Amino acid sequence: MHILPTSRQEWLSLSLFPFKAYVVIVLIWAFVWKLEPFDVRAAQMQATDYILAGYVACVFVLLFAGAIQFAAHHRRSAVTSIVFAVAAFIVLVFLLPIFALAK
Repeated sequence: MHILPTSRQEWLSLSLFPFKAYVVIVLIWAFVWKLEPFDVRAAQMQATDYILAGYVACVFVLLFAGAIQFAAHHRRSAVTSIVFAVAAFIVLVFLLPIFALAK
């Protein structure tokens, strides 16, 4: 059993993990944050740009990685990366109106 990845494909998958985690964790965090009963408008206004920029970065990085994986004939990994990129894009589209109200 290896703790660190041994092949290039495993290293690429490990390097994409933070982007995939960002897509899921920040979505949950944004909805919980939106439900806060107290006024957090100042904090929302400061964080909104960073959250949206993170999702844009996730879309581009995951699509690029999916293309590389597809070209390297790692179809399952490519599909997973592309699905996460599409999910990040959909979340980005749905979060725009929510964060627009924060400004």
